Amino acid sequence: MEISKTKVKSKCDFYGCNNIAQYSFSTKGIIKRDLCFCEECLQGMYQAIGKIKTPKGMSSPFKLNKRMRKEND
Repeated sequence: MEISKTKVKSKCDFYGCNNIAQYSFSTKGIIKRDLCFCEECLQGMYQAIGKIKTPKGMSSPFKLNKRMRKEND
């Protein structure tokens, strides 16, 4: 899955939105065509997904090194 800037002017695919699309979402074959979104709809989608699924931070390699040092002592 990939989100990129559109190269061709097209209308936003959200129902009721008449803005020009600036971004396209490609599933590389799962959906037959790319879905196009304007800046406002993409921002709204980002906020809606953020309420359901929040990203978790990666564990720092520095903390891992501290743990390893404690085990060696």
